[in-house]
Amino acid sequence: MRVPRLSVAALAILIGFGQASGAQVSPSGAEEIQRNLTRFIPADLVKAGLFTVQAAASVYELRFDPAPLLARTDAEKVTLSGVKPMVGYLKPLDSGLYEFRTDQNLDIKGHVAAGADSVSFSYLIDTLKMEGIFDPAISYFQSANWSARGARLTSRTDKQVVEAEFGEIAMNLASVKASPDTLDITTSGVFKAFSENITDPQTGRVQIAADTVNIDVSLEGARHRAFRDLVYFLLGNMSKDALGPSEADSLKEILRASLPGFDNLLETITANNVNVETPQGDFGARKIAYTLDMNGISKSTRFGFGVSVEEPRPPETLPANFLPAVPRTADVKLAITDLDLEGAARYLLDNADFTVGKPLSDEQNKALGNIILPDGSMTVELENVSALSDIYDVTLTGRIKIYPEQQGRQNVDVTIVARDFDKTVGFLQANTATVPQFGQAAFMLLMIKGIAKDQGDGSQRWDVVVGEDGKVLVNGNPLPF
Repeated sequence: MRVPRLSVAALAILIGFGQASGAQVSPSGAEEIQRNLTRFIPADLVKAGLFTVQAAASVYELRFDPAPLLARTDAEKVTLSGVKPMVGYLKPLDSGLYEFRTDQNLDIKGHVAAGADSVSFSYLIDTLKMEGIFDPAISYFQSANWSARGARLTSRTDKQVVEAEFGEIAMNLASVKASPDTLDITTSGVFKAFSENITDPQTGRVQIAADTVNIDVSLEGARHRAFRDLVYFLLGNMSKDALGPSEADSLKEILRASLPGFDNLLETITANNVNVETPQGDFGARKIAYTLDMNGISKSTRFGFGVSVEEPRPPETLPANFLPAVPRTADVKLAITDLDLEGAARYLLDNADFTVGKPLSDEQNKALGNIILPDGSMTVELENVSALSDIYDVTLTGRIKIYPEQQGRQNVDVTIVARDFDKTVGFLQANTATVPQFGQAAFMLLMIKGIAKDQGDGSQRWDVVVGEDGKVLVNGNPLPF
């Protein structure tokens, strides 16, 4: 389901070469737009009608006909049916902006013969709509909305069959000019009635379903001008086997101007009422969320990610004794911090030779790695690792410093807080007869409680420090066992 996003990106890149010249539609205006659309397309494809633009009343009709491309494929290896031209309408406004809209449907079937890996596929979308306001000054949309209904995708090989369906998809985009060279972009969307079936002769059938999948993305400070220049440069040089010295210098200037790329990125994907059916049993959760955040290419880049689960549904095969131990909620939020990506990028641009296949020597590549990790260490922040169930409530926070090139060397400084500790021990002791391992676990927890710090609110705390020498301190005291 990448078609709507690709439509936005392609239009933003291809028609953003010049300013709008008023709201009047004319044949000369159509010719200008077509020149922009086909600027980097081989002349024979242009002549064959891959992209055409016509003036029609108050709009320009944009037509993309894939037939010239399909004519170049090997008919013995690739067969397609249902491929047809895609049409969009571009209306110039008095403000200098463009209004764009399109209304399509897809029913494409195909087969690709690649020896033992041959695959048959189909893409069916009942309706695919998009409308938006495009701003040539920023080569991007000020706003855009697109939707799809009745999407069904299949892929079939000798080894596996994959089928996916979406009842409805709706996406919204908005961009605000934060400065002459930067944009703040937000995107939100929802996938409704999602299901995917994977059938494998060896493992059986697996079905993954969710009532809704929500996507929210915010990008602050995107360097849109530098990105546009980079896209134009790549399109203009994509047919060349190698860059010349002047072209390599131009590329470096564009990349330098693009730093730090953006200021902040935050992405959240949330699946609601997830259910997974497998031959071994069914399981799921009321909500599963994934987050990603990053602060751009800077002297101290931070890359964070997280996963959270609410009200998981364990498989029916799980013994009843273990059910109270299944968490009601679980969260993992980590971050890798203090990465000098800006220093690495500038070193690359100062030393790389983009006219050859290997821009950096082995020694330079090693130096690049040393810049990213100045003292050879990588810091992992445990921002929130927690789990809550009927019998326990535990949280882990802190920091771990590891040395990728020095196996076994690390620094650990973490804090563990446990609530309902006695309830946890009581549950384990009460079920020792049916699960002997619970008895051992209860004994270990009682030993650990003996070195805990009682916080006075019913919770126990352990401040754990592990030095590079391997010595362990708990609440400032050496580990007694």
